[in-house]
Amino acid sequence: MDLILHNPRFLFVDDAPVGKGRPRFTRTGRCYTPKATRQAENRVRWAGHQHQGALITGPMGVLVLAVFPIPKSWSKKKRQEAEAGRVRPAVKPDFDNVAKLYCDALNGLMWEDDKQIVDGRCIKVYGQQPGVLVVGWTI
Repeated sequence: MDLILHNPRFLFVDDAPVGKGRPRFTRTGRCYTPKATRQAENRVRWAGHQHQGALITGPMGVLVLAVFPIPKSWSKKKRQEAEAGRVRPAVKPDFDNVAKLYCDALNGLMWEDDKQIVDGRCIKVYGQQPGVLVVGWTI
């Protein structure tokens, strides 16, 4: 396995992680994307427009690091455990839905198309600064 990142591209989205919602259907059978998903994708695209550099082409890897806010209702001890990484967000949204939203939204901004991704990982953690770090690299 190649652990060296070739031509890495980084993007930080300064917003709490969101998962991609399932497609919905009208009574007549027409398919549409839920409003919350569309809005989240638009925020990610806006952040992606701030990204400078050429698009990644060819086979690539991606890391999505989703930093969730620590619930304010938690005790000081549990908050410290979360900050230290000993408590992880085993909560919704599912990790694959988080990765799907960010990878789809960055098509044409960081890479040509997310079908290029041949190696990927999504990590969910708690932190004081919620957001999503996306790292893409050529393989």
